[in-house]
Amino acid sequence: MQHAGKVLCGVFAWDCVIRDQSATGLRVQMLSSATPPGTVQVVDLVSGFAYDVKVVWQKDREFGLKIVGGHDLRGLAPASLQTAKRMWQASQGKVSAS
Repeated sequence: MQHAGKVLCGVFAWDCVIRDQSATGLRVQMLSSATPPGTVQVVDLVSGFAYDVKVVWQKDREFGLKIVGGHDLRGLAPASLQTAKRMWQASQGKVSAS
């Protein structure tokens, strides 16, 4: 499993590749040299889900993230998820599930 994602923190968004996912965590590789703070949101641009996560480890541009919450962006979403939803919607047709 490898597909496109976005790491969101406030008004900042960074491209990433979601390398692996389990029920409790994600392994992502940042595509820039940005280092996200301890708590961020990851948007899976393929599945349409956003995850509230905590950084638990880092090695270079790769991060291990613990999932503390999840949100389905494919339907109605509260105001707090509108940035994540807009990013997912903008990616439709531009991302493959390879």
